Amino acid sequence: MLAKTGIDRLDELLKGGIPVKSNVLVYAPPFIGREIILKRFALSGLEEGNDVLFVLTDKSFADMREEMIKLDKKYEKYEEEGRVRYIDVYSTSVELKEESKWAIFVDSPINRERIASSIIQILKEKEGNNHRIVFDSISTLIVYSDAKAVFRFLQVLSGICKRMNATSMFSMTRGMHEEIEVQTIKHLMDGVIELKEEGARFQLRVQGCGEVISRHWIDYVLEGEELRLTGAFRMGRVA
Repeated sequence: MLAKTGIDRLDELLKGGIPVKSNVLVYAPPFIGREIILKRFALSGLEEGNDVLFVLTDKSFADMREEMIKLDKKYEKYEEEGRVRYIDVYSTSVELKEESKWAIFVDSPINRERIASSIIQILKEKEGNNHRIVFDSISTLIVYSDAKAVFRFLQVLSGICKRMNATSMFSMTRGMHEEIEVQTIKHLMDGVIELKEEGARFQLRVQGCGEVISRHWIDYVLEGEELRLTGAFRMGRVA
């Protein structure tokens, strides 16, 4: 089975989507579409009847909620149905006073044990359901700790997510980390969606993620809250 990303031509490139219960890294510099992929993945899951869990280290749950409502007016209905949950690792660390029945607040990105136990708690509440997890981002955890500790944390967490029927996207910021750190994190994943800026062009490629049409770099453009692949891909080639 495949989980659609919610971006039509990306799903076409992926021959329908990413494999269910896989862990995929979205690796990109800031401001070139990483968040669009994460949010569209979450919305696609909600439309397909999945539950969604956001693990947020770089913004408050309230900010993410506001962004999602702008993308889809049905989002508040999904929340009321209990199908959206948040683990907010940001608000308390910057002394924001947030409250929500849908959110668990973690005091610091260093508190990885609390992050993991909160994820398990939420997944167990609806055990047997299909879940999508958006973890944004791994980079913040590495900044606050060390890469080896984060690697061990993700090694355990990625296995838990698979066992509990979760299909997960983890984000990581390109340009912030040593190459050995990047390769170590990639090693834990079932696939990578990688974005880069090449001169005036934005490009994307897929590593892993099962069978795909092409593994070449594909051009794309950003149009508001949409990411649109413009490069052609046929028979494993980019035209």
